[in-house]
Amino acid sequence: MKSLPGEDLQMQASQDNAYLCPIIAVYNQKGGVGKTTTVVNLAAEFGRKGCAVLVIDVDPQANASTHIGAIDPNLYEKNAIALFCDKKTRTDIAHLGALISQDVNDGFENVCYIPSTDQLDIVVTETLRIHSNRPLEELKARLTLLRDAFDVILIDCPPALSLLTGNAISAATHFMIPIDTSSDYSRTGWVNLMTYIKDKTPETNPDLVYLGALLTRHSESINVQKAIAQSFDELEMEMDLFPGVGKRLPVYIHTSTKVGEASVLREPIRKTARSNKVTKDYNDLADYLLETLSIQQSLKA
Repeated sequence: MKSLPGEDLQMQASQDNAYLCPIIAVYNQKGGVGKTTTVVNLAAEFGRKGCAVLVIDVDPQANASTHIGAIDPNLYEKNAIALFCDKKTRTDIAHLGALISQDVNDGFENVCYIPSTDQLDIVVTETLRIHSNRPLEELKARLTLLRDAFDVILIDCPPALSLLTGNAISAATHFMIPIDTSSDYSRTGWVNLMTYIKDKTPETNPDLVYLGALLTRHSESINVQKAIAQSFDELEMEMDLFPGVGKRLPVYIHTSTKVGEASVLREPIRKTARSNKVTKDYNDLADYLLETLSIQQSLKA
């Protein structure tokens, strides 16, 4: 069993290790669909199962940072801005390691994160537009250095088609899209979102894999929600946008008031309500991804 990457990040990354971890971006251009909820609870489940987990928060709202971190993200001297804009983090893993925080709340064992800030979008956009020859690939260059130091990396994306989002999609090996089936709004923007991703990735990330739509706040007993879910099967036949387009992940996330309670308490749903159905949902999703992506569990006893 190895320790969670920290100050010894450079040593661990330099070890003879053929394993390169998956980088999973969780994205939807509509907010309030369970994007951050999915990132933080997946991180907690992966960590509980013995994975060394890194969460990259590139959403200026910094909700993932606030939920996972024991320290206000605005108090960090170094944050995700340096991940994009500091030239030293592009080539020096020691400088990358200085951005990673292990000060996490209870329930996030084996999880560390790079915090966001409300100035992230403004600073990154202005800096990269002027100083970068390949502004969509700055994050990719940094995360390439970290893939052999962790078992899985999760990216919480902003709910916008921005330069930050383009970087996340270019850096990821896989992505999923949470879809809130309690309304039709998140599904409506799904086609535009998939078109955007297909337009951006041929040059920057041709091997990106679509994991599928993750249905959230879902109930198979409600006919309208069931119809929205089934519509993704029809989209697969109608569209040819992206490999895997239209497929649904085999696990869906139920609706529960405990999700909001866990967010307020800044803890995973498992800690708030161990027997809740949403706790089981995220456990099952983590198990599915562990098997499907052959995710390493290097901290498992």
